[in-house]
Amino acid sequence: MTFLTKIEIRAMLLTAAMGSFFCMSGFSQYIGPAVTSPPAAAAAPESAVNAEYKELRIAPGDVISVVTYGAPELTTSSQTSSGGIAFGATSAMQGVKVGAKGEISLPYLGSVKLAGLTPTEAAAYLANALKQGGFLVDPQISVQIVDSPTRSITVIGEVMKPSPVPAFGQLRLLDAISACGGFTPLASHTVTVRRAGQQDAISVELGTDARMANASDIPLMPGDTVIVPRVGSVFVLGYVKTPAAIPLSGNAPITVLRALAMAGGVNYGAGLSKARIIRTTAENQQVEIRLDLRKIMFGRQQDVTLLSNDILLVPANAFKAGMAAGGAGVVASLLYAVSDTATIFR
Repeated sequence: MTFLTKIEIRAMLLTAAMGSFFCMSGFSQYIGPAVTSPPAAAAAPESAVNAEYKELRIAPGDVISVVTYGAPELTTSSQTSSGGIAFGATSAMQGVKVGAKGEISLPYLGSVKLAGLTPTEAAAYLANALKQGGFLVDPQISVQIVDSPTRSITVIGEVMKPSPVPAFGQLRLLDAISACGGFTPLASHTVTVRRAGQQDAISVELGTDARMANASDIPLMPGDTVIVPRVGSVFVLGYVKTPAAIPLSGNAPITVLRALAMAGGVNYGAGLSKARIIRTTAENQQVEIRLDLRKIMFGRQQDVTLLSNDILLVPANAFKAGMAAGGAGVVASLLYAVSDTATIFR
């Protein structure tokens, strides 16, 4: 074998090694059709959307305000600090606390039991008592509940500040979530509401289209518990730049290509044609979905949407992994050999 033949062989090996490297670099570009998904539609049970607010009834422990027009001595004046709806802020309110037996104490009337009455009924009762007692000719009274230790909506789960939210007015689902600082990045867009007196929980799909918010912004009642769960995750393992657990998004599906991009892409030496998804079924059985990442990257195979707890595994290609481990030395030795041989023929 002549020196010229050896040079040709080494040059061919060098060309093959460099060609393999540049071919692998081209896989990072996706030239196939885009994978699109319509935005999730907002939805809630019709019974929950059309639920009507009921007038609250005074209960022991409530703080109520009594305003008698033209008679300041019959207007409650004790200062009570009440939790505001916005991030637990406090504000001073005029009111009197209802006793353990449901009574309050007022000038002229003494101890008056108001527990069990609505504010409207309590105002009418007090007006009649003042008129019948000859204290006022035509009393005009307003009664309001300004604070309560029991009337609240509990929000737990993936919100910025899980906490009870005062529920004296007409609150809706988005009001309560906003009062707790909004969602965390890992919050699911499917929210559960548990309501006293109802065996089945209310499942609300908030959706991703703001124009459809009214379809899911249901009225909340005192005693409701709002549960905001965490979204699931998918796991990318094997010959990728950064193996990671990737949280699912409520705005767009996580496909194989998106997961690979979020993991930094594949490493040289990855077995693109032997990738697979390991999925756990509802029956707790594991199934494998085989993928050819090369075809997906070039649009010759449909991208696959990943589900919660899927494992995307990118194995090694034995030959390419060996090249990745010692490829630099091989290329360097080839270059040295070519350079050395060229020196001989000078």
